[in-house]
Amino acid sequence: MSVILSGKLPRDDRTNGIASIAAALIANPSDVHIVVALVDCLKITTKTESGEVIPEARIRAIEAFPGATADGEELRRLWRRARERRTGEVELELPIELERELDSLKPAPAEGDDE
Repeated sequence: MSVILSGKLPRDDRTNGIASIAAALIANPSDVHIVVALVDCLKITTKTESGEVIPEARIRAIEAFPGATADGEELRRLWRRARERRTGEVELELPIELERELDSLKPAPAEGDDE
């Protein structure tokens, strides 16, 4: 099953926080940041030929976190864990507290290193 994402962002600054990383995006375009969005279903389309039902998600609220911050690192950790669960790529999932401790022991990546 697939989901379409509406291209519209909330207009209200109280629910659209993506502009908070604008300066970081301009200064370092290749840096990766984290965006968290709250979504609901705007509409549902049914393809009459196949019967496929496709929901269109609407972004109700969105916040952005610079990737190099503690919040950004924690959100990336949660994002990776969710992706591993969804794709079945994880064999053994450590408790999040233990994973945080292990991550704190790793040296920071050298400048220019990819993850």
